[in-house]
Amino acid sequence: MWSPVSATLLMCTLPLLAASAGASAVQKTHETLTIMVEDAAAPWSASDGTGYANDVVVAAFKEMAVEVRLKVVPYSRCKYLVLSGQVAACFNMSWQPEFEGKIKLAAQPIFRVSNDIFEPVKAPLPKPADAQCSLPPGTVVGITRDYEYSAKVMALKASGVVFENSLSDLTSLQKLAARRFQAAVIMSNDLEVRNQKAKQSGTEDEVRFAFNCGVIDSTIGFSVTHPDGLRALALYDDGYRRIKANGVLKKIHMHWFP
Repeated sequence: MWSPVSATLLMCTLPLLAASAGASAVQKTHETLTIMVEDAAAPWSASDGTGYANDVVVAAFKEMAVEVRLKVVPYSRCKYLVLSGQVAACFNMSWQPEFEGKIKLAAQPIFRVSNDIFEPVKAPLPKPADAQCSLPPGTVVGITRDYEYSAKVMALKASGVVFENSLSDLTSLQKLAARRFQAAVIMSNDLEVRNQKAKQSGTEDEVRFAFNCGVIDSTIGFSVTHPDGLRALALYDDGYRRIKANGVLKKIHMHWFP
């Protein structure tokens, strides 16, 4: 027969066992995932690992009990590693035909960017008619290495415009100011003044916005061949839907763009 003491001990022990089992279950469902992020796209993703996009990605995975470790690298490396299947994911990416069969983008964009043409103040470009995106064949235009651009920008290359690579948009603007380029394609957004990068590069008195060449979506891309790629995509998409519904996404936006 059970004694009163035995019954009391059992009643005390059962909650402890349940708590221990619950803690064990949490540990089993918790995981970590390393993701690459570009280093020169403030306010979305900055060189110090901060940024609006960084916070969104971390929050979406956290909602799914996944701890994300961000590895900040130049975008060209980020893109190469996810394309080759060496890492599960990279951001910020925009769709290009070369991604087919190699990368799948998240269902929702994290932000949108304008592809803006900048010109030297003292050597303005011929203005295209009817707000078209066009430049004379042979025009030397600075772009950031391995960035994805709008169809309008890519059509410039097909028309005979010469693209020259830079390490970043800021470098392109500095080369433009030094007249090494005749124009530069700069990623801008509607949450900052259009010449924000000109200010950051110290060229605001020498270069200026000329005209726009399209708007593209930017988000996180996942490797089709990496073992964690497609599973991470499903987790991220679900997590993003949740933080959008529960108000976390809005709080992140208000933090960065009050």
